[in-house]
Amino acid sequence: MKSVLEAINKRGRKPFLLCDFSPPKGGNADLLLESYALNPDMFMVGYAPGKSVRLNPIFAADWIHSKTKIPSIFTVSTRDMNKSAMQSLLLGAELMGLPNVLIVKGDKFSAEDLNLQSEVYDFTPTELISDVKAMNERRDFRGNELTYPTRFCIGAALDLSRDWEKESRLTKTKITRGCNFIVSQPTFDPELPSKFLSFYEKTIGEKLKIPVMWGIQMVEKDTISFVNVPKWVHQDLEAGGSSYEITIDLVKRYLEFGIDTFYLVPTIYKGGRRDYLSAQAVIEDIE
Repeated sequence: MKSVLEAINKRGRKPFLLCDFSPPKGGNADLLLESYALNPDMFMVGYAPGKSVRLNPIFAADWIHSKTKIPSIFTVSTRDMNKSAMQSLLLGAELMGLPNVLIVKGDKFSAEDLNLQSEVYDFTPTELISDVKAMNERRDFRGNELTYPTRFCIGAALDLSRDWEKESRLTKTKITRGCNFIVSQPTFDPELPSKFLSFYEKTIGEKLKIPVMWGIQMVEKDTISFVNVPKWVHQDLEAGGSSYEITIDLVKRYLEFGIDTFYLVPTIYKGGRRDYLSAQAVIEDIE
């Protein structure tokens, strides 16, 4: 399977589209057939969306690639596993030939959640980045030698809604520790990525040198969003606009700012249902 870096480098002049995909709440292969309707450059298989019990993204990513031949990024969360469990699971991903891993912290559990299960956080995301890089160099978290090195292309998250100085310094630390690519939380302002990149360069003293997939959230009336949806989007929807039209317009505006690597989040309805057909229409129309 191609790494994220290989896929971006071989795309030519067209925009690069990473498409979010939710693993199902069951182990039946029929539940993954929605991936057939999509043709992105790469899938991004999430980890337990909505904090629900779902198919592990490693197994979902392997199945999707075997059937569609489209490479995937699988997500791991530091919230739920101790160090031994995490690295053992990652060795399984290596066995399956899955090189692309996105490391996230995971949503915090509510008080109700904590009555049923515990948070682990044996790693911080930055610590796990370091330890996955060490696995690529044949060392586990104890410093013991692995039989073979892993070959992971390591990703981390970026959130432009947080304090930019802290995000810039954290991003630099993640890169120093071994991060190879970034996936940004969605934003509805096409100027923000360029502004953040300029801020990062001014704050850190160098340009952000690894690829960033900038998030675009598709929304309809009364759907779920990862971020605050601005008033103008609600107004467009009330006036009869669609998530497809709004997203195409956003992509065009991003391209005008020189941004051409995207993380597309298909519409999420209450209960977790996704609108992958509208996402595919976007994919087809911006190639």
